[in-house]
Amino acid sequence: MKRHHVLFVRAACGAALMIVLAAAGMGCGSDNDSEATARPSATATATRTPITPMATATATPLPSAGGKENLFGSTAQGSGALTIAPLAVIPVYFSACLGGSGVNCDGGSIVYIGSNPGFKEADATEATATLFPLPDGVRVSLQVIAIDPVLSLQFDNGTLNAAGQMLEFGTTPGIHADLQWQLVVPGSAPFGTAHNVTLQLTTTSGGFTNSAEFTETVQASTGPAPSGP
Repeated sequence: MKRHHVLFVRAACGAALMIVLAAAGMGCGSDNDSEATARPSATATATRTPITPMATATATPLPSAGGKENLFGSTAQGSGALTIAPLAVIPVYFSACLGGSGVNCDGGSIVYIGSNPGFKEADATEATATLFPLPDGVRVSLQVIAIDPVLSLQFDNGTLNAAGQMLEFGTTPGIHADLQWQLVVPGSAPFGTAHNVTLQLTTTSGGFTNSAEFTETVQASTGPAPSGP
C-alpha cells in the first residue's frame, strides 16, 4: 500500500508541475525521492516487517515456488539409489531488517525467507521414468555436503546450516518435510546473489543406496511471497 501511496503523491506533484513552473520556475521532487520509491523502508529492529526489497534490483520477481516440492524416490522399482528432482532456483522474500536503518538497512542484516519447496516422497502419480516411488519401510535422511554460510534450512525438527549436518526425514510411506529457506545477509550485500547448498539423500535401509549429491540455489526475489502452503 505504501508504494501505491508514493506513486499517487508523485503523480499529483507532476500534475501541479506545469502551474508551478509557469508561476515561479520551481520543480517538484528530488533524486532521493525517486530512489525511495524503488527501495524498501526497512526498520532497524523489526521482525517480519512487510517491506518489499529493492524493486530496481530485478526486472521481475523470480518464478514462484508456491506449491512445489523437491520430489524424491529411487532410480529403480523397489531398489536402486535414492534420487530427487530438485527445484533449480528457490526464491526467498524480504522478511525483516535487523539492527540496521534506512532504506538499505545500513549497518544491519536483511532476512529473506521462503517456505517452498519442501521435500516429499513421490507417489505413483508423481513418478517418472527415472524416479520411482519408494516402498514402505525405507528410512531417509538429508545430509549437507556444502552450504553458503548465510543460508539455513529450518525444519520443524532441526536446522541445517553447516557441512556434515544430517536431518532424519523418517520412514516411508508419507514422508513430507516442510521447511523455511532463510538467508541473512548484510544490508550492503548485492541484491539477487546466488547462494548454494549441496545436499544428499541418505538411507540405511537394505536394497537402497544414497543419492548422488545435488545442488539447489537460493536467491532473494522482489515481489510478495506466494500465499498458501
